[in-house]
Amino acid sequence: MEIPIALKQILAFTKRDFYSWSTYKTAAITQLINIFIGVFAWGVNATYVQRPVQEMYGSDYVSFLIVGICIGNLIMPLVYGVERQLNPWTLETILMTGVSTPVFVIGNVSWRYILSIISFIPYIFVGIYLFGARLNMNPVATVIAFAISTFILLGLAMISTGLRIVTKSTDPVTWLINVLQNLFSGIAFPVVYLDTIFFPGVSMVSWFLPQTWVYHLCRLAMLTNPSLLDPSVQMDFLKGAVFAVILFPLGYKIFQWGVTRAKREGTLGWY
Repeated sequence: MEIPIALKQILAFTKRDFYSWSTYKTAAITQLINIFIGVFAWGVNATYVQRPVQEMYGSDYVSFLIVGICIGNLIMPLVYGVERQLNPWTLETILMTGVSTPVFVIGNVSWRYILSIISFIPYIFVGIYLFGARLNMNPVATVIAFAISTFILLGLAMISTGLRIVTKSTDPVTWLINVLQNLFSGIAFPVVYLDTIFFPGVSMVSWFLPQTWVYHLCRLAMLTNPSLLDPSVQMDFLKGAVFAVILFPLGYKIFQWGVTRAKREGTLGWY
């Protein structure tokens, strides 16, 4: 059976990036060493501040953080791929090659994503067997959480990309969302802890940020083994899905608008 041309193109991009990575052996070896150093540095830091995370997940801090690392290694590379491959510096070249945009993005992200998965394996191994991380996963809920999270983050990435194609610089909307994400989305601590740091009720801000639902749903699925028949769990997943359903098509529309406007103004290749 003949392999589809799109798959051949993706495999060709992946092979190219692998050969490019493996050719620079010193850089590749250094990157692998940095992964293992990062694993132990992360583990030592996490155990140093180890405390129960009973506010939301009934877990511990090491387990809480390892899910965040999981998101960083298994979802974020897809998002970064969109932002890095579709921008004012590359888009004109992509359109001239005749390769479809999805094939170009997937092909250029594939090797980085594979390497990201490989680098995540030591985190899981060391986190569980050396630092005592305990994952209590519901596989179905985890797949759903990752799917919702991916569509949320891809939507945000396309919004950012569409605006950058027009403005040729970081747009203030994306900048503000990223700032709020770092402060309120619960990357390194449960969002309800904000009520203790600042004043009661301030954590409500977090639940209006789409990134909060990325971290919350993944931790809910991977730390609490939730039942999808539980109405409260269903409601959490529904709220996250609302963000995904709104942001993904909105992001696609804004990306299309940015490309169309740049073509009309003759600024597609400007930067």
